[in-house]
Amino acid sequence: MSELKENTVQQTLCMPLWGRAIAAEHYPELFPDHDAGRIVKEMGVDWSDKKLYRFQYMWMCCLIRQYNMAWEVRNYLKEHPHAAVVELGAGLSCLRRQMGNETNPWYCLDMENVISLREKHILHGKLERNVACDLNDFSWFDRIDFRRSDGIVFTAGVLFYYFEKKQVRRLLCAMAERFPGGMVTFDAVNAVGLKGVNAEVKMAGNKTKSFFSLERPKEELESWSEHIVNVAERDYIGGYLKGGWRKSVVARIFAWVMWTFHMGFMVHAEFRERQQ
Repeated sequence: MSELKENTVQQTLCMPLWGRAIAAEHYPELFPDHDAGRIVKEMGVDWSDKKLYRFQYMWMCCLIRQYNMAWEVRNYLKEHPHAAVVELGAGLSCLRRQMGNETNPWYCLDMENVISLREKHILHGKLERNVACDLNDFSWFDRIDFRRSDGIVFTAGVLFYYFEKKQVRRLLCAMAERFPGGMVTFDAVNAVGLKGVNAEVKMAGNKTKSFFSLERPKEELESWSEHIVNVAERDYIGGYLKGGWRKSVVARIFAWVMWTFHMGFMVHAEFRERQQ
């Protein structure tokens, strides 16, 4: 893994990549991911010795996160068929390819070294653009071709864990101001779940720390800005997905624990539409 520095946030992208590759082998009917296994081989990533990824629940989470993001994007596109789709901290996500979307403008944003990996390992579509940027520098707003009449939907898988809460607040408030009528979806944890996230990263051999957690998403996010509205949360494991994964007793137990103790969930937030 000489392509990424040790113990960096960027290196953590290997965690969901490896998890997706394993999960796709076991549950291809849930969300076919034909790219993860190929990329793992091309990059020479082998985490078979990591205790974390011997644990079925962990690698299933990586696949289910992609499924949840796809569900949210498709749901938004039903009412906004020409909307732009923006993956914040895209890493090596192949969401567009997995969804078979060739009709919507699609932007994959990440740090320059990660975008270099995307260019090397992932064939992008005719309407897809990789954008190298620092998400905390809002100049990237100008690189998105946003048409208010078309709409825009953002995804942020795992990304916010590595931000301080004040950074997430500043970013979402700025996005709500700049992209009225848009929507963002991301996964989150509470304070207890955050300890679990840090333990998982440590088990994967990375010293990077996670910081961001939410206790009451609707109350917190809607208090940040009058332009952040209709905040809702859904069960991370069972809120979207029905079927296959329920065959696993371990997965069912952990899904119950996560939801009952509010340790992990998906967040949906909309940006208030305003008159032009």
